[in-house]
Amino acid sequence: MQKIFKIQVTNGLLWVEIPELDLRIMCGCPADSVKHLMKRGLIAAREKDGVAFESGPNAILLSDIPVQNGFFSNLSEFPVLHMYYRQGMIMPGHPNNTGLKPLLIGSEEQIKAQMEYIYRGNYGLISKDEIIDAGVSPEMARHMIRLKLKFRFGSIKPTEEFVESIVVDTQPVEIKQGLFVRRLRLNLFEFEYRGGICHG
Repeated sequence: MQKIFKIQVTNGLLWVEIPELDLRIMCGCPADSVKHLMKRGLIAAREKDGVAFESGPNAILLSDIPVQNGFFSNLSEFPVLHMYYRQGMIMPGHPNNTGLKPLLIGSEEQIKAQMEYIYRGNYGLISKDEIIDAGVSPEMARHMIRLKLKFRFGSIKPTEEFVESIVVDTQPVEIKQGLFVRRLRLNLFEFEYRGGICHG
């Protein structure tokens, strides 16, 4: 039986799935990734315990090259937000909120950049001073910070509290229960699981 499945979704986006591990990896993250995955049926409506949600990826393998052919290739914010909210990974009381977090896989440099990108995308300006520097009155800035904190469960937290990461280089690194990944060369990775091998 095949252990690893790979689907070419579109240019710059592969889907690697290991059903035994309940792991679905987006390899690459170009613009409109979520739409492309929906179009291919890899994101679909589901229901569990009477709660409606969407299926989808739970990990992202980042490109080594952040811009390819003039287009960004690591736009992970929206897929991560999809994991949080549309899949329910961060929603209190949701059946998919099991304590697992979205997973970013890639070079240390790209992971750091994406953590900051997700942080700013999630929170925007994070202090009263930043908001005032953007031209907002101090009173409105205080109001905006209160509102941000209300929607963020009372505090602004680092992305690392909500997103896991695994740095990959040329030596195999275990992602989960016997699934290993390694970089073969720039932007070419090898997944190995129980004798099954896949390149992404």
